[in-house]
Amino acid sequence: MKPKLTVIIPVYNAEKYIERMLDSVLSQTLTNIEVIIINDCSSDLSWDILLKYAKKDKRIILLNNTKNVGTGASRNKGIIYATGKYIGFVDNDDWVDNDYFEKMVSKIEENNSEVCVCMKITNHTNGKSKTHLIEPNDLKEAVFVQRTAPWAKIFSREFLVLNKIKFDLTRGEDIFPAFLSSYLSCNIAYCTDTSYHCRIRQGSISHKEITDFDLEEIKVYKKIIEYLNENTNTINKDYWIKKIKKRGMISFDFLYSNSFTKEMKEKVIKEYKGIFGKFSVLDYYIWKLLYKKEKFLSYLKGKN
Repeated sequence: MKPKLTVIIPVYNAEKYIERMLDSVLSQTLTNIEVIIINDCSSDLSWDILLKYAKKDKRIILLNNTKNVGTGASRNKGIIYATGKYIGFVDNDDWVDNDYFEKMVSKIEENNSEVCVCMKITNHTNGKSKTHLIEPNDLKEAVFVQRTAPWAKIFSREFLVLNKIKFDLTRGEDIFPAFLSSYLSCNIAYCTDTSYHCRIRQGSISHKEITDFDLEEIKVYKKIIEYLNENTNTINKDYWIKKIKKRGMISFDFLYSNSFTKEMKEKVIKEYKGIFGKFSVLDYYIWKLLYKKEKFLSYLKGKN
């Protein structure tokens, strides 16, 4: 019997965290799963821990990269080997509720959807936890803008393969596939009654001072706009341009806020203006106030 779901997990130097992550995945109430783990040349004890778990649970498939290729390429490799009807992702330092995949699969099947997005995310920072439950007013925006990362979703494997949706190999590898998943999907499901747990730690890729390499994230939006312009049959093009700009501002906010020198801040502004045109720092601060208000109102609706 083929597995109902394939869980893809890239691993790199996560010896402190992967046991909790694996315990949460392997104890799922949905038992008909395969777990594909791609070790991306870890230099710590991650591989030893993975071998120990693989000996105990035959659902685990271990793949070992011969060189460090990054999260995007590792996820792409996992998709190639996946045999489940659906595909989900977990990051190596996170974990999920024990009914997470059962409820996500139930929703995607009930709605005959290509994508199911989890609206409930619990962030854990320095021993403190905060749960964010988003009101699902616009599911295409949820997939692309609010829940960009693949670990916040499950996908039909057929949908990913037929549409050749792959992760980029540079900074911001999640953004273009999130756009394609939103743009190409005909039916999106959502789940609000189970949580994905995201560990936020200092020194991780998404929480550090940026470098020139990180500016590649802004260039992803040029690729998205070019794709949109090439598809002359696009319906509601104005809608998509607004969503692209909204997601682009989130990237700008992260890069600008984590630029600790005037020179780097100017580089971020230059890259953004090169793609989106006229723009000022005042525009950014106005957007930031409005975006914080939007997130706060969404948080209140979720709590209610």
